[in-house]
Amino acid sequence: MTYGRACCPPAALFLLALLVVGCGSGQKSGRPDIDAIPEEELRGAAAKASLYEFSAKVKKRGVSAAKADLPDLLEGLQGYEKLKVGKAYKDTVKQIVESSQALQVELGSSATKESVTKAADEIGVLADKLPGTANANPSVE
Repeated sequence: MTYGRACCPPAALFLLALLVVGCGSGQKSGRPDIDAIPEEELRGAAAKASLYEFSAKVKKRGVSAAKADLPDLLEGLQGYEKLKVGKAYKDTVKQIVESSQALQVELGSSATKESVTKAADEIGVLADKLPGTANANPSVE
């Protein structure tokens, strides 16, 4: 009898999560204007916004900003191979990931503000190739 009671809370949480999140990925937002935007464009706009913000922070604060924000940026870009997007998108994100990983290696050695800013600018140029729109010059603290 204790076994039944012990498994109920995890099972209930699982069912609650399914209800909240939904079972399928094809769930529509309920807004035709948003539903009409292709997934690739939505993902591209989000990635662009993150990359532009990263670049702006590096330009403003230098090496310390790159060291603080690059791990999160790379984590957000991982898994791009599994996305249901076109080859051009995947190729561009692959280049961005490779440039970001090279920057991460550089940050482990003797990186200067100039070299880090140059790398961030190169990542920003690659971000321009992604679909979607984002503010290319965000204001950062």
